[in-house]
Amino acid sequence: MSSSVRIRGADGLRAFACCAVVFHHLIQRLNPENLSQPLAAIHYIGMRGEVGVSIFFVLSGALLSYPFWLAHLAGTKLPSLRSYFINRAARIAPATWLNIFLVTLVSTLIYNLPIEIFRAASGMLFISSFHYSTFFPTELNGPLWSISFEVLCYLLLPIVLFSIIRNKRSYRSCLGLLVSWLLALQILNPLIIQFFMTSEDQKGWEFGLVGGAKVWLPYWNLDTFFTQFLLGSLAALFIARRKESSLPVSLKFDIGAIVFFIAVLFLVLIRLIPGVPDAFTQQPYVTPWFPILVAGFLSCCAGSKYVWRFIDNRAAVFFASISFGVYLWHFFIISITANSLFKDFQYFGVISISRWFMIASLVLVSATIVATLSWFFFERPIIKKVKQSLTHKI
Repeated sequence: MSSSVRIRGADGLRAFACCAVVFHHLIQRLNPENLSQPLAAIHYIGMRGEVGVSIFFVLSGALLSYPFWLAHLAGTKLPSLRSYFINRAARIAPATWLNIFLVTLVSTLIYNLPIEIFRAASGMLFISSFHYSTFFPTELNGPLWSISFEVLCYLLLPIVLFSIIRNKRSYRSCLGLLVSWLLALQILNPLIIQFFMTSEDQKGWEFGLVGGAKVWLPYWNLDTFFTQFLLGSLAALFIARRKESSLPVSLKFDIGAIVFFIAVLFLVLIRLIPGVPDAFTQQPYVTPWFPILVAGFLSCCAGSKYVWRFIDNRAAVFFASISFGVYLWHFFIISITANSLFKDFQYFGVISISRWFMIASLVLVSATIVATLSWFFFERPIIKKVKQSLTHKI
């Protein structure tokens, strides 16, 4: 991403989100009983690392909206929708398809699991989120469920943006209409839960991923994830406004970023129950409150003097570049590790902290290596080729 459309702090936040999700899945394997108080506190925090998924959605909404808001506020030509969709497809589809194909192959040939062609196909078509029977595209790689929601948000975003900016509206009008969209989504969500509630037959994680999907649905739905996505777009509108007005960075935004970070941490530790919709909003990840705070943090970070430099360090920027690969492959590596190498590496299965640390380190290093190879030899070459093709056609 060129520096003109780069949001400062986004790389560091993406790296943090990825680490939070991976740590969440790793810490699930450690039995919390008999842990010392400091380790029990770390386990408690780690179990709430699932909020990294929400951070991903806020970031995607911000990064994809930002060029459109910049162009609109500056009165210049809007980005090409054709390029937008082709770039998104190049970034997401090949790596996801490869992952689903290999995971399904290993599931069948090595672990003798039944061939779930319909589930795998729905995952490759990015429509798996519409029904509990396909919600998890593969048995050995549960986190793939979020990819369908992500792609659907990609498709919906231009509809919302062009409904707002088509008539050359002012910044305040854009802000008001975007907030109206967010309010409409909040009004719609209870209706989705009411009319699409799953049956009680074989409902529960004890019935496997399909039973677990019946627990999550309809709370984990497109409405709530698009809400998180648009909150990222709201942050991008604030950031674009500051850039268009040529406002300087300020220490007050550093203070704001710290305040938002403390508020995020407090909300997650006090309010969030892992794997359960919020008792008040009936949405995962304490939506909309948590993504609102994340959007606020990102907005402040982009205008800060020091916080963004601390977050966007070299290690974080590199890890952000391979984060999609880490997200795609880490749980598959966890599944292989649990099924073939360390049989106790199951949910709350490992009792020894030293043993857990050894296995978790092995998984993390393996996932990083696989993701790095995927980025340099598979994902990045495809993205570069697609961008070059689009450039030549302009």
